[in-house]
Amino acid sequence: MNMLMERYADIIIRNALRLQKGDVLSINTEEENNEFAHLIAEKAREITGNGSYIQNIENGKVTETEEAASDYAIEKKPTALLYLPVYRGYEEIERGKLLSAPEIQRYRHLADPLDITAPLLPFASAPVPSAEWGKVLDEEGGLSLASSILSDLLSLGEDDYLTSGEDTDLLLYERDKLNEMNLIKGRIADEEGTDLEFSFLKGSEFVTTITTLKNGRKFIPTIYASDIFRALDKTSANGYFTATRPFMLFGHIIPSFSARVENGRITDYSTDEHSQPLVEFYLEQDANGGVVSELSLAEESTHASLIEYFALPEWDRMRSTALTIGGPRPESLKDEEARKEANDSLMTLSIPIGSDTAEITAYDESGNEYIIMEDGFIKEED
Repeated sequence: MNMLMERYADIIIRNALRLQKGDVLSINTEEENNEFAHLIAEKAREITGNGSYIQNIENGKVTETEEAASDYAIEKKPTALLYLPVYRGYEEIERGKLLSAPEIQRYRHLADPLDITAPLLPFASAPVPSAEWGKVLDEEGGLSLASSILSDLLSLGEDDYLTSGEDTDLLLYERDKLNEMNLIKGRIADEEGTDLEFSFLKGSEFVTTITTLKNGRKFIPTIYASDIFRALDKTSANGYFTATRPFMLFGHIIPSFSARVENGRITDYSTDEHSQPLVEFYLEQDANGGVVSELSLAEESTHASLIEYFALPEWDRMRSTALTIGGPRPESLKDEEARKEANDSLMTLSIPIGSDTAEITAYDESGNEYIIMEDGFIKEED
């Protein structure tokens, strides 16, 4: 196992899951990732003092459970969970039909249920570099390209790669400052081709991908975190926006996209001739798939912002400020009324619209104006 994977294992257990003494880790994986799973189990034991469960998955079902990195039977149930997905390539979509939920998930466009409950245990999903992932990033790519993308995101080539976890404190601070403003609406304006007004969904708040359990324990389900997001009122967005980075749709790169929005819904859009059928197919899948439902703030100076394309929605949306169409993430919905009023859709798609010339202005209930993002940075008011 090379140094990059050794360091990736460290990031997973120390920065993402933040394992503690006494924990027991359960690792769900497939045969291709078995060696990496055992490496993680060995490193986990150095912190927890316990072995780990490794569950082998075939066709979505657990076929075998192994107790790894332990000289004796593990008597304690798992206290932290890890999934090591195998990156699969994409089949060409069959146009002119409605996709089932499993088919939508295969293309990574399935929205989370709006009534999802808070997690009880720390968990994370950690994609493992593979030749298949590299080919999706670039036809000439392979394992080396996927590994390079991962290394650049997590600073795995640096001696101080583990200190990247310290950025989470700043992200949480910025989230709290935004929530203190009690903002109800805003506007995004950018000379790159965006001018959009919107209202935040009542009963929602700014949250991050950093998750906190009831006992105060924090973890990062997506391994890396750099965005702050909040649901929007599904009928409020009006104006137009333009994508400033490529994004993935049904396994294909969409290099350009702009859209006009009226009362929250995309009414017209423009893209290149190869992407147009894919966008049309997406909008046909669900009546609410083209509704603007969430604003995600991400600064233009992070490790993610310097990478053009991940081919993983959970990281792609962190490259820049983004708008989500379709279903929003449920974490920002703080009461039952908000869950009822949020845009309900099977589909979800985040479109990057940020740049270092974008400005986001927001207003509280009294009409006070705040510039919350400027020059590519989240701005703290004096």
